[in-house]
Amino acid sequence: MAKLLIDTVAEVLELSGAAVEKNGEYLEALVPGDIAKTLHTPEQTKLYFNPEHAKQDGELVTFQSDFVDRLFVLMQGTGNYARLALHNLYLKQSTRSAAEQRFAVLNGLGRALDAMERRLSYAQFNFKYTAVSDEKKEGLVSTIINEQTLAEASDMAVQLGWAEFTETSHHAELPAHSFHDLYAAACRSVESGIGRELSEFHKSLNRRLQRDIGRLTEYYESLITEIRRKIARRSLEGKEREDEEARIRATELELERKIVDQREKYAMKINVEPVNFLRIFMPVMAVNFEVRFRKAVREIPLIWNPLTKDFETLVCQGCAAGLFHFYVCEEKLHTVCADCFKCAGCGRNICRACHPKKCPKCGMAYQGSSNQ
Repeated sequence: MAKLLIDTVAEVLELSGAAVEKNGEYLEALVPGDIAKTLHTPEQTKLYFNPEHAKQDGELVTFQSDFVDRLFVLMQGTGNYARLALHNLYLKQSTRSAAEQRFAVLNGLGRALDAMERRLSYAQFNFKYTAVSDEKKEGLVSTIINEQTLAEASDMAVQLGWAEFTETSHHAELPAHSFHDLYAAACRSVESGIGRELSEFHKSLNRRLQRDIGRLTEYYESLITEIRRKIARRSLEGKEREDEEARIRATELELERKIVDQREKYAMKINVEPVNFLRIFMPVMAVNFEVRFRKAVREIPLIWNPLTKDFETLVCQGCAAGLFHFYVCEEKLHTVCADCFKCAGCGRNICRACHPKKCPKCGMAYQGSSNQ
């Protein structure tokens, strides 16, 4: 459940060194002098959160109030980065057999060699988005990425609040990808998340757009119909008919211009910016999985996550999609999805990890490639 504003303000004040007491729907706070100066409040203050109960001896706080803006000023530069380690997590021991049931090599052979406990690092990125059309909508989206595999593990966020943790400087036991690759994976992940967040907003905009276009079309078509009736009623010919037909064309052009204006009015522009970053260290079970294609052999790690109690997906090396069933390419045994293993043009087997721009067999350029 989302945290109430009163609880958020109390937490921020306490982290800033204030002594806070919650009394029903208001807070009493004893604030250090420098913090009180930033917040423009007395050192001993009351904060009310319900307009019906607000009194003159304190300040009313809402999401739109100046106090919240001042609170953001207080928070700037803090909480941008943190790291923690999770403890006392259950690690499933029978992960070898479970891995062979969960994952399948569609054009080769795969088998689990061994499984062992590893400590890995995960990166939680929090982003703020602002969508602007004739209205404005703001929100926050988060994603969690495995720093070793680049797999999305956002489902574990639900369990983080229940886990036992401490602040830490631990390191992972497997090599991590570069921050550039990590950030790119996070951006791909939140793009779909923002799309889901804005789906209803987009539908609302589209309904109003179609409504306004319908009204415009009905109005201008009625003008055109009236002009045509005039031509027929008066049996106009020659220059008079040409003048009226010119009016029809002008009206049609005006309708087209008005529709373009409406589309621009309801066009949605989205701005996304990172807010903060949390690095999470935790134990997992890592299964060493052997993949064979003809005489070629490759070993890849499969990660069983103790928070989600399931395996994390493999990442398609062509488009970054999550995979449980996958193909391996003939050249380097890249793990790829069905779309990245077959050319849509010629239908032959390819590998978009090896050939990211165009099919090596028919030369067709790929459309909408999102490979790493």
